[in-house]
Amino acid sequence: MKTAKLVGVVIALGSICAMPALAADSSFDRRDRPNMELRSANNSFYVEAGGPGLLYSLNYERLVENDFGLRVGLSYTSFSASASSGGSTATASAAFWTFPVTVSYLGISSGNHALELGAGGTAIYASGAASGTGIAASGSGMAFLGTAVVGYRRQPLNGGFQFRIGLEALMGKGLALSNPNPDNFGVLPWLYMSVGFSL
Repeated sequence: MKTAKLVGVVIALGSICAMPALAADSSFDRRDRPNMELRSANNSFYVEAGGPGLLYSLNYERLVENDFGLRVGLSYTSFSASASSGGSTATASAAFWTFPVTVSYLGISSGNHALELGAGGTAIYASGAASGTGIAASGSGMAFLGTAVVGYRRQPLNGGFQFRIGLEALMGKGLALSNPNPDNFGVLPWLYMSVGFSL
């Protein structure tokens, strides 16, 4: 018991003595590292074609720790069609919302240019309705897709025009390049390109 108390006292004294060194070390900044460029523009707004938003998305991203970006976005798309034959008309409509969330790593960079490596997911809410020849039906539901991205990014260190282009993998049930099966897990390659600004 006395030994345990002695060890506790030694650890406490060691911690107290180390605090000034830790405090001095906490003032160490990445600016002190040679060849390390810090970003002063940590917020980005951009429009993306393709990507985790599927067709398009409006996005906000926040950079943290200089090299990591957390992005949230949304998109809305609707379709409708109608056909007439023999005096009767059939109509169909569908709408879906997508909510992409990704985390990106930008640590492999030079000035405003970076390799983007990221992963995340997309929540999809879809609804649809159809009617014709005296029959009407409607339905809605949620689906989730995983995503991984790799691409080029122009990310200005001090704000300005932002550009991204690359390839991603959409992962989830019902995805395939040919003969998709709604019950099977698959991977679908997908392109993305975005323009926006950072500040």
